[in-house]
Amino acid sequence: MKLNLIERLITNNPIRAFSQRHIEGPMLKNMAGRDKYQLCLEIGCGRGIGAHVIVKEFGAEKVIAVDIDPNQIEKANRNLKSPYKDKIEFKIADAMAIDEPDSKFDAVFSFGVLHHMEDWKKAVQEASRVLKSGGEFFFEEPFRSFMDNFFVKTFTKHPEGGKFDYEEFRKELLKNNIGITKMKRFGNIAIFGVGKKM
Repeated sequence: MKLNLIERLITNNPIRAFSQRHIEGPMLKNMAGRDKYQLCLEIGCGRGIGAHVIVKEFGAEKVIAVDIDPNQIEKANRNLKSPYKDKIEFKIADAMAIDEPDSKFDAVFSFGVLHHMEDWKKAVQEASRVLKSGGEFFFEEPFRSFMDNFFVKTFTKHPEGGKFDYEEFRKELLKNNIGITKMKRFGNIAIFGVGKKM
């Protein structure tokens, strides 16, 4: 799903970039099961900040970063810094139908993307499919109760198919052979964590 104007302003601003680089990335790295990840996939990469974080924090040799919005991919390519040009590849693609072979990636990252999907379960299924056995799925997501608050409902547009609570999320990961190994849960608001493909 493409973002509306308000959502683009929320995601494409210096505060969000600072948070990804200095808070979210390091917090997820502290949950990682290993020091380095050779080949990584980022779904819903937006303007590309997350891909840079994956190279820097997770020691990725190669990151394939996808987004369904061509404008976001264009921004990501414009923002691609020299030291990262050989390590990051941006592609237009749908996270609910990833055009990559089974068991390819050491890690898959979703920096607050699943709740934008028309069918978040399909995106989880795809993330599991492209993960190697023992690979890790890094995620940060708001829960249904946050998505249904007045401000979010009024100013943003999210599909009903992107809403879930903790138990629904945990069970869907398990259904797709991903067990949560570490997480930080912020009540009924959001979750940050990592799961390993069994």
